[in-house]
Amino acid sequence: MYNQFCKNLKNFMEIMGNDESSRKRTAYVLLQLTDVRSYFEYKKNGTKEYNRISNLIYDISQYSKRYPSLEKLIWELWAYGFDIEESKKNEPRNYEIEELVKLADLMLSTHYFA
Repeated sequence: MYNQFCKNLKNFMEIMGNDESSRKRTAYVLLQLTDVRSYFEYKKNGTKEYNRISNLIYDISQYSKRYPSLEKLIWELWAYGFDIEESKKNEPRNYEIEELVKLADLMLSTHYFA
C-alpha cells in the first residue's frame, strides 16, 4: 500500500504540473512521506523536518478510524521505521488536516493514478 501511495502521489504531482492550487500544496505536504532515506537523516540529526513529519503522521493517524485505508498506511509507515507519535516540540502545522487526509485516502486507491 505504501508503494502505491508513493507512486500515485508522484503521478498526481506530475499531472498537476505548474498548478499552484490548494490541492497541490496539500499533496506537497504528503510528499514528505515518500522519502524514507531523508526521514532517517532528519531523525538522526533531530531536525525540524523530523518533528514536522512526526506530527504529520500523528495527525493522519488520528483519522484512521474514519478512513480505514489510512490505518494500513500508518502501519506500513511504522514498518518502514517512521515514528507514529506527536513531536514534543511544538512545530506549527502548515496544512489543513481534513483536506490532507482526504487526499491521502485518495492516493491509497489502487487504481487512481497508476
